[in-house]
Amino acid sequence: MPRFNGVELTPETITATHAWFANNAQACIDEAVSGAVRVNDLSSYVAWRQQDIDRHRAGIGGTSFAFLQRAYYIQTGESVPLFA
Repeated sequence: MPRFNGVELTPETITATHAWFANNAQACIDEAVSGAVRVNDLSSYVAWRQQDIDRHRAGIGGTSFAFLQRAYYIQTGESVPLFA
């Protein structure tokens, strides 16, 4: 399992983090489709975000700083600043 900020992230946390990123991507799609947020090319944007959803639902990825930072937050409730 990956470690972040000295904490071993559990399989449950990794799964929850993938779900968070998939849900966030879906929320981005919903905002764009509703018109609440404007994007230049809606169909390309939706396809791009859908790929992100599919990847996270499959448990692929999860090595970026943002992913590990979110996982750490989900597991500990603490937010690690980018610049400390």
